[in-house]
Amino acid sequence: MNFKNKVCFLLKNSSATGLVNIFGSILHFIRQSLIANLESVKMTINFHVKKVPLKGSILITGFHGLGATGYISVKHAVTSLNAGLIGYIDTERIPPFVSMDDGRLSLPFEIYKRDKFVFVLTNVPPHPRERQEFSRALADWAVQEGFSGSYLVGGLDNRLRQSENDKIRCAVTKTFKGQSELGVPLLEKGLFVVGPLAVMLAGFEIDEFPAIALLPYANPTRPDPMAAAVAVDFLNKLTKLSMGVSQLVSDAHRIESEIQELMKQRQDRVKTDHRTLYI
Repeated sequence: MNFKNKVCFLLKNSSATGLVNIFGSILHFIRQSLIANLESVKMTINFHVKKVPLKGSILITGFHGLGATGYISVKHAVTSLNAGLIGYIDTERIPPFVSMDDGRLSLPFEIYKRDKFVFVLTNVPPHPRERQEFSRALADWAVQEGFSGSYLVGGLDNRLRQSENDKIRCAVTKTFKGQSELGVPLLEKGLFVVGPLAVMLAGFEIDEFPAIALLPYANPTRPDPMAAAVAVDFLNKLTKLSMGVSQLVSDAHRIESEIQELMKQRQDRVKTDHRTLYI
């Protein structure tokens, strides 16, 4: 019985003195309907992965946050290590974007593996409505598959750094070992990790799972390959791999040059417009 019919039935079959009780029944009906609707729209995150050994692996991932640092770092790692594609992540609201990359379709959420390192590459950000569930499902997957740890990459607003030599901070779960040997200062009290990395760190902390988030200072207004280069340098220390960063540094210089050229063009245009006012 739908809501309208339910109300009509209650009104028709109630005495005047019993109308007060009708509203309690109506509120109960509304509550049950809302619960049913919420349950019916529960999102699903599916992992489609080849049958490869995952136990003892380390999950490495990042997202399109400040400076797109996480995405750039993971994309660079996958490319420089020639990691093998082992699967995909599918969601209810998967972004409707695919592209061609090296002769094959590139999907929004891809999973790669090189030795014991598993990389989740988010070519497109998850849909805002399922961002939290996506992040939590990813953390749960790593724990359930018996991974031994996770290295996450994000970014910190570079306006917060105390000096030009200040490069990076980190956030760790209580079971992560090796932060002091890595030489990365902990994130200061009062500063917050937000977004997908925060959800994953919270899940890992609850599950007592070793994880670290590398947070290099990044430009919040544009992609920042230089920040990604800092993150990759520290990933090299954590993984004992040798991922070069020269391409990232080159990209950073190119972007900086393009920005300077655009600023110069804008200034020249302003000067020209200013002169025309007095012709």
